Amino acid sequence: MSSALYVLDTSAILSRKINPGSRNFIIPSSVMGEISLGRIARNIQWLQEDLNIREPGAKFLEETSKAAMESGDFNKLSRADMDVLALALEFKATIITDDFAIENVASKLGISFIGADLKEISKVIKWNFRCTGCGRRFSKFSKDCPVCGHSLRRTVKSYNESGNESRP
Repeated sequence: MSSALYVLDTSAILSRKINPGSRNFIIPSSVMGEISLGRIARNIQWLQEDLNIREPGAKFLEETSKAAMESGDFNKLSRADMDVLALALEFKATIITDDFAIENVASKLGISFIGADLKEISKVIKWNFRCTGCGRRFSKFSKDCPVCGHSLRRTVKSYNESGNESRP
């Protein structure tokens, strides 16, 4: 990889195909928190002082949250995922991840990404939420249906393959 900047998601570190100690990799502290247990933590503990750990700015977290809400991915993203997206936006960096929700929101924000171990997404998805009880559809996530109280399930509203939004 060149001197371009890359933000590492937890999946990129867990893939063990990347040396997180490289200076052109940025890692949010929340990602370090996700890998703080187990063998992988022990394997990178000796790198701790060489890691480029950053916190995203509030403005970039807000923009990321807005895009995640619009795409319907907000409830699928952890705090670490949001930090990865916000840092990539802030530093105009490429994200290395295998998380499809991160890739979906990154596409919406114009952030480039590459897979750590898996192939990247080929379609940008816009999600709706459907009640498992009454079948009503909602554009915003809620844990329970406001009509009947059953849980909501994510369903594809539309996808964008090459700049044209259509129904699958």
